[in-house]
Amino acid sequence: MISGKTIYIAHNWINTTVNIQSKILAIDFSENNEVVFLSAKKTGHHNNTIKQNLTVYEWPGKRPTGLKDFIFLFKLMKKKKPDIIISSFAANNIMLLVSWLFNVKYRCCFYQTIVDAYIEDHHGKLGWIQKLKIIRKKIIFGIATHILTPSQYGKKDLIKYFEVNEKKVYVFPNSVPSAKQTNTSNNQTIAFIGRLNRTKGADILVKAFIKIANDFPEVVLLIAGDGDQYKELKNEINNATLQNRIILEGNISYNKVYEILQHINYLVVPSRADNFPTTILEAFSVGTPVVGSNSGGIPEMIIDGHNGLLFEKENVDDLANKLKQMFSNKPERDKMAVNAKQIFEEKYRTETVKNRIEILLENN
Repeated sequence: MISGKTIYIAHNWINTTVNIQSKILAIDFSENNEVVFLSAKKTGHHNNTIKQNLTVYEWPGKRPTGLKDFIFLFKLMKKKKPDIIISSFAANNIMLLVSWLFNVKYRCCFYQTIVDAYIEDHHGKLGWIQKLKIIRKKIIFGIATHILTPSQYGKKDLIKYFEVNEKKVYVFPNSVPSAKQTNTSNNQTIAFIGRLNRTKGADILVKAFIKIANDFPEVVLLIAGDGDQYKELKNEINNATLQNRIILEGNISYNKVYEILQHINYLVVPSRADNFPTTILEAFSVGTPVVGSNSGGIPEMIIDGHNGLLFEKENVDDLANKLKQMFSNKPERDKMAVNAKQIFEEKYRTETVKNRIEILLENN
């Protein structure tokens, strides 16, 4: 058990997606340690004592990437040097650099957004600005002691593009809280939840759904999200005259995500490139099976035929067949739902994060 330490955690003090993983980690660590949480989101918690041993600060800048953020963190660490730092997303650069200057023993960061996804969204190319960012990140990752990424695929992406030392990269699956709801749905609705861009592959799903629409006239596809492909998808739906069966919901609140997941037959995640989609964890948490592409870290989450089905990446016909399979065999679908919930409870609950971090740091 880690105790009597000063721990800095940088993410967002909000209850959404992987942010809540960091928030719960801070709360749990504060039982036996002093925790400073640095939030990029401005929620009015600056210099706010949440509970004994846990204080939340907000970065002075819009994103923790500027000089004033550097100075703010430097002064904070000078006043109270941490033993451990754990950072995510935009905070990684400043957190790792300043903690390195103070010779903090454990300098940990999460690596979530893979380069392959960026390339997929930018016509298969890395622009010069992104190449410069990769060079900068190579230096930053070089001063980390532990880089945590949720999948083996993410680890390969890190090593390939940033040339990091494999020995300090650890596969550390993300988590979400256990859901109170359980999916008992017998309806004929399926859903996609995510950004409407090329990487996430909603266009692949729409094409596959059009292929099965006549065979399953009661089935409805709900698409929640917004992005570059919105107009393109809307035109394709209108051309297929399926406006009443493919619903473009637009952006939704985080609470709405769980409301959708507990009332659908199954979730579809057709990504072209993805590290470890949080929507799959959220679906599993309520016992909703998932049909996903065999790309990125998705095959590490879905056991084909056990808690969902996998289809060949970008293969519209294969996805259409998997959609049919789910609707054609209800007992199989229901068994997958039970297995999805069980696997979630065993592997992906936020309640396990503190123990997993402790084991990682104590053994490595």
